[in-house]
Amino acid sequence: MRRSCAFGLALLLLACAGSSGPSREETIVTTLRARVAAVDPTTRLVTLVNEAGDRKTFRADEAVRNLGQMQVGDEVVGTLVESIAIEVRKATPEELANRSTVEEGLATAAHGQKPAGVYVRQAKEIFTIAAIDKKMGGGELRDARGGLHFVKVRDPAVLDRVTLGDTVVVTYTEAFSLQVVAPVAPAQGYHR
Repeated sequence: MRRSCAFGLALLLLACAGSSGPSREETIVTTLRARVAAVDPTTRLVTLVNEAGDRKTFRADEAVRNLGQMQVGDEVVGTLVESIAIEVRKATPEELANRSTVEEGLATAAHGQKPAGVYVRQAKEIFTIAAIDKKMGGGELRDARGGLHFVKVRDPAVLDRVTLGDTVVVTYTEAFSLQVVAPVAPAQGYHR
């Protein structure tokens, strides 16, 4: 999933009081589980069926290692963690020098193991409060490229705790893990 900094700005609506200024952090965890109904290592086509019986067939990318280790009946277990942190605070010198950053990392299963992987992506952007409009219940934030974004706050009292020129640090992190595991129970609840 891709999210833009506009997503982060929208969540500024959630701002509440923190120790160095208004701040908020939200985390959403989504899990998935499906059973392998078919796998063809030659064509790299994999068919999964979820607990509701929905079937999906897709082509596994070449980056998927050890596809030959996957067997019919195996379970595919995935977890997506999305987190956004919004802080009104003084930016560090490093953050000011590079006001918009994206860092990514990927780890995959070792040779001979069942397919698995973890992908982590963190985007951070530094905004500056350019205008406060208490009548409209929000204000404008200036991004690293000079663009202005109007953001409405959930709690208007937040506007009394910020001033023009304050920095708003928005950090969005997503982590996705996916692994294929041998089934631990009979195929109850799964349809083939």
